[in-house]
Amino acid sequence: MKIVTAIDSFKGSMTSKEANEVIKKTLPQHQVETFTVADGGEGTVEAFIEILKGRYVEEKIIGPEGAKIDGKYGWVETERLAIIEVAEGAGITKITSSSLHPRNHTSYGVGEQIVSALNLGAKEIIIGLGGSATVDGGMGMLQALGVEFYDLNNKLIPILPIELGKIHRINKEKMDARLRNIKITIASDVDNELFGKKGAVYVFGPQKGIFAHDLDNYDKEMEHYAKVVNEATKTKQHYTPGAGAAGGIGFALYSFLNASFQSGFQLLAEKGNLENKIKNADLIITGEGKFDSQSLQGKVPIGISRLAKKYQTPVIIFAGIIEKGLVDLPEENIKATIPIVDEPMSLDEAMKKSQILLESAVNRTFKLIDYGKTLS
Repeated sequence: MKIVTAIDSFKGSMTSKEANEVIKKTLPQHQVETFTVADGGEGTVEAFIEILKGRYVEEKIIGPEGAKIDGKYGWVETERLAIIEVAEGAGITKITSSSLHPRNHTSYGVGEQIVSALNLGAKEIIIGLGGSATVDGGMGMLQALGVEFYDLNNKLIPILPIELGKIHRINKEKMDARLRNIKITIASDVDNELFGKKGAVYVFGPQKGIFAHDLDNYDKEMEHYAKVVNEATKTKQHYTPGAGAAGGIGFALYSFLNASFQSGFQLLAEKGNLENKIKNADLIITGEGKFDSQSLQGKVPIGISRLAKKYQTPVIIFAGIIEKGLVDLPEENIKATIPIVDEPMSLDEAMKKSQILLESAVNRTFKLIDYGKTLS
């Protein structure tokens, strides 16, 4: 049987690449092709490098707390393509202090990686907006690109702390001129606007350290920031879907760099020619850590099943947890959903044993498939 396996990462326990390799090793009797996937967040760079045969570029950058850290991004020489994850230069996993709060975190390192890609001769840059610790509207990233922010007293505003309400004037004359000739694509599954109840502050601020009583003030600062940016750029991108992604970095990319927005998974699928692989397969295997009603809103497994539906290629989903009632989804071309946990255990234990549990679940499933063939 010809099988394409494209499993999303099991957050914190198993990467997409690792999960796919488990499937391939467990099914040596079948022709298994792996496809590393991501949605613009964790694993985006790894997925593009794996599919497009790229490499990592590793350099020192300014981390979200303002100190130097090790950072890396993806580079595909044949396409002059750079793939950057915001989580690398401005990620919440890069925070070392106990004082988690967006006022203490800058996106400057993301801008440094963009400059590095320009120095390599990039013609296209894909920026995955997921896993950020920042809510700076992309201000830090823009500062690294040469944009200057001034307060009411005409004093240059530093990269930290983040005080969006103090911005009075923006000078973009020193912004790196090479950006005019670069195609920049935002890869994300977040379509929130910049401010308001569905914006970057209210939706994502609490998990990044903004207290409930401070949300309104911070959101007003973000709205003020948007007005100053709109005046400087002669654009109005604050309501554009994805403007609120990564604490407003999406807004900065739209307003200053004329970026386009695309689902991270769709972009990866196009670059890696996933649809053609699915078209020629007998079975598709996908999955993620938790498959639930939110997954049905267009996460990676559903994106894959909808591609497969075009060719009536059956889909099986493996997941750590499967929401009650989601046994199969014929309308999405999903023939079965299979939880990998096979006995009572803690979440911590399940995460540690994720690869073993996936291997066991795949073995059980294919023994049933093989037995079913004898019945027919």
